Amino acid sequence: MYSDPQLSIAFMLLVAVLGVFALRGIVNGRAIFEYPTLIAFLGLAWIVPQGIQLETSLESSYAGEGFWLYVIGCFLFLVLGFAIGRRVQLKRLTRGSNPGPARFDNHKLLAAALALTLVGAIAGYQIRGIDTSGMGGQWTGVITMWVLLAKANGFGLCLAVLVFARTGSLIALLIGVFAALPIISSAFIGVRREAIFDLAVLTGGAWYLSKKKFPPRLLVLVAVIGGTVLLNTVGTIRAQVRSGETSLVSILTEPETYNQFDFFDVDNTSSEVGLAQYDYWYANQTGNWELGANHWNQLVHQYVPAFAFGREFKDSLKFSTLSTRLSTGQEEGLDSLGSTRTGFSDSYRGFGGFGVLVFAAIGCFFGALYANSFIGVISGQYFYLVLLAEGLKAVTHSTSAFVAALPFTIILSLFVLAQARSSKKLPKRMRVKE
Repeated sequence: MYSDPQLSIAFMLLVAVLGVFALRGIVNGRAIFEYPTLIAFLGLAWIVPQGIQLETSLESSYAGEGFWLYVIGCFLFLVLGFAIGRRVQLKRLTRGSNPGPARFDNHKLLAAALALTLVGAIAGYQIRGIDTSGMGGQWTGVITMWVLLAKANGFGLCLAVLVFARTGSLIALLIGVFAALPIISSAFIGVRREAIFDLAVLTGGAWYLSKKKFPPRLLVLVAVIGGTVLLNTVGTIRAQVRSGETSLVSILTEPETYNQFDFFDVDNTSSEVGLAQYDYWYANQTGNWELGANHWNQLVHQYVPAFAFGREFKDSLKFSTLSTRLSTGQEEGLDSLGSTRTGFSDSYRGFGGFGVLVFAAIGCFFGALYANSFIGVISGQYFYLVLLAEGLKAVTHSTSAFVAALPFTIILSLFVLAQARSSKKLPKRMRVKE
């Protein structure tokens, strides 16, 4: 199924760039939870194995150095945007006119965490037993609303862990455990990659940012190695877990799992990176640039309920894109039911080489959030982490999925945190040093 390894120069350069930034995260503990560092870890564990398979497979007819150069450009612009956003926000925070961060009441924060968790639990109950993994972007109607509201459970988990890390409150711990249960079930029983990301970011990230500590380097290396196997053989692992013969923990702690892993034959017949390569090739061949149509479609999909306005009206607001035509059978091409097409796909289909600026904007956004998180104020850490859980999907899923998650996440969070503000006045303005 594959030939002798003949990796292109551009692909090897991508591996080197990701390796440098991942190593920086390991050497400099403070950088481990920076957005570009996590993307570098994700790239090594997820993009690189799929890339090796694509580079060496005789069946891959869409590979080309141009695609890998575009991926490198996306990552470098993301890093640049993060650095700019962080620096600009730090300067703003150090200005004398800065009124300082809001103060929050811990009891109100606990009530907010509980409310968010209950909203998420009710929404999760409404969609119980429904397998959305093979529905792609086509499932609409009331289920879209419940899936959106179910995200509130993760918000409650993050807030509860942040309060617990600060106060040691037993109530915060209980709320956190309650909020974590459905995510743990989805991660370890359903073997859902998104749930595993969310659990690690919302709990581990909240704990370490609150304590101003960082996970041991060995733990990070183990997570990257285990993540490499899990991300690229998830189908096989999920089948084994669902059969009841073993558990996810047993599989990931079994040496044989790693001995059997083959970088040249990962679990996907049409990998996510492979689909992105096809889309890159298709856009160049046809010159059909979508100019952000996929981003608009995602917003319509999320926030225009068909059960309220009618399916015809909702569909009339959407534009035709390659991903929708492939998934609905209107056009033939490389497609895999239930697989994502990565953020390198919709950014390039939308804007060509200028798609790197989409990643620059996302990086700048997270740079500003990261600066806020290190002031030590709970709201800054909360927003960085809950959006970070979605931000990883800008690479694995699509940049449009991340953009569509912003309105709900920000509006709901601002409303809840506004209710949790303390009525006490700050004794003096807080200032931070860069």
